[in-house]
Amino acid sequence: MIAHAMRQARHCRPLLTILAALSVLCLIWLIYPPYSSFSWPDVSPEPSPQRIAKVSMLYGRPNRLYERALQSHTRHAQRWGYPMHILREDISVGFWNKPSYLLSLVIGELAKPPGKRVEWLMWVDADSIILNGAIPADLFIPPSDLKDIHLVATKDHNGLNTGIMFLHIHPWTINMLVESLAYPLYLPNETLGRSMDQESMARVLNQTTGGPKGEGYVDGLVYVPRTWINTYEWTHAYEGKRGNLLVHFPGLEEHRWSHMSKWLDIVEITPTRWEVPLEETQYLNETTAFWTRVRTAMETMALMEKKIDAMPNKTDSQRGEIERIDVAVRALRKALHEEADNVGMVQERLDYLSMFKQ
Repeated sequence: MIAHAMRQARHCRPLLTILAALSVLCLIWLIYPPYSSFSWPDVSPEPSPQRIAKVSMLYGRPNRLYERALQSHTRHAQRWGYPMHILREDISVGFWNKPSYLLSLVIGELAKPPGKRVEWLMWVDADSIILNGAIPADLFIPPSDLKDIHLVATKDHNGLNTGIMFLHIHPWTINMLVESLAYPLYLPNETLGRSMDQESMARVLNQTTGGPKGEGYVDGLVYVPRTWINTYEWTHAYEGKRGNLLVHFPGLEEHRWSHMSKWLDIVEITPTRWEVPLEETQYLNETTAFWTRVRTAMETMALMEKKIDAMPNKTDSQRGEIERIDVAVRALRKALHEEADNVGMVQERLDYLSMFKQ
């Protein structure tokens, strides 16, 4: 019993050491917010060779299927000129390797001159396979004018899924990752379940306090339709269609290997079988419409808030209108931050708020 406890303590010590160091960073960030007390350099980079670098990890016992899956991502990265980073050593404990590695890469990019940085990291789990290499990852990150979006992710029936996601090279991302890593240290009695890093990040993103401005992180998060970038293979079938970017195998447990082997054979032996030119897919039209909708929603909310502020001597009628506008703004903001992937809902709430422009 004592020996078991000692082994368990040794296993936890690296994580506690890392989290202790990160907690100090977190305190520094909270005491000296990067957007106010510190004079951060402009993190809107000058045009660089590529906006995106792809990131994954694979270490420990050799796994040929994971290696082949990552080779599909490497081919995709080479095709589009993206740098590819793969963590090959255990730098933390289990699930915490992912956020630890991402944090190191974000800091490393911010340490470069603006013109030398990539703007976004695309994280891909090793159990995902590129099916259609003709689709560039750039489609799924926000246009450069949407500067307040720092995390592009997807969700499923369990909530946030971090298997495929885009992280902005920005101090916001450092804050979010530090708080995610520190979460189990500050709240050791909370149960995070099996995917501890994912659940920790989800809880940090759902907070209404903390973050760079003390209002949480939800303003910097946008969910895109999951099947665009994180299409699942179920035990019975693939949920996507020919032309989709990739296939991901979460939750299949031991069934994963046969499914991965099947798809790897397809993309390696008959690579054009699932490849469809970009212009023949739905991606270009749908992503353009999506980001246009997000931009319009943000602009409309800002416009209506200015309209409210411009009513100094409010009559009873104006107060009623202000209340309706305020409710509509909050409803649209909630949809945009929590369910932007539900494009019908966002458009419906945007249309309703737009009626008050007149």
